[in-house]
Amino acid sequence: MPAAPVPVAIRLPDGLVLRGHEWPVDGPAVVFLHDHGGDLDAWGPVTAGVASHGFRVISVELRGHGLSDGDADPGMLGQDLPALLGETTASFGPVALVAYGRVTEAMLFVNVDQGAPVQVMISPLPDAPREIDWRTTRSAMRLVIKGALNEEVERQVDFIYPRMRGPKLQVSGASDATGPPLLEDQPQLSEHMVTFLRRYLTGHHLAWIADHTDQITEARERRLAAESGPDARDE
Repeated sequence: MPAAPVPVAIRLPDGLVLRGHEWPVDGPAVVFLHDHGGDLDAWGPVTAGVASHGFRVISVELRGHGLSDGDADPGMLGQDLPALLGETTASFGPVALVAYGRVTEAMLFVNVDQGAPVQVMISPLPDAPREIDWRTTRSAMRLVIKGALNEEVERQVDFIYPRMRGPKLQVSGASDATGPPLLEDQPQLSEHMVTFLRRYLTGHHLAWIADHTDQITEARERRLAAESGPDARDE
């Protein structure tokens, strides 16, 4: 079983603090975002399940949702998401980004340059896909997960999937559920997601470790010294 989740507070450059939970597993980092109007509880057992496979899961609440600062404003996600990725990747290297519903639209505009080379879009439902300037979207390795019995999601995926830039895969399950309930209803889809993360995120993680060995060693030594307390350092 993974370590129990701990509260996290991530301060963005503009001073806004986004809060959530982190499973402090020593592995590649995966950032989970709930949809507009939800909170991190929406993921149910999904986040802990992914952490159990050796990933450092960071589940964050959007601006104005749950315990995060500010007022809820979907229009600010385009600013908040790159800032969140910048703060996260500074500590843990390239991450995978996992989201569902309307939030998936913002994922189209981030890639390895923002620290999210690998992305999982569950039941993507962008607000106005026909109004997206697809020339401005960015290329990333993406997995699209959908319920094949949900007509709205099917229509959306049929439209956006061919227009998404970069390599991509698509898997579906015989369900009309969306978002996290889809993964609970169709457990094999969670297995596909974990396999995808292992295959495409692990290489980015190992390359980052190789480039930051000294930094990682120093951080580990500082953490161990802090945990041992002043008495141990005086011995």
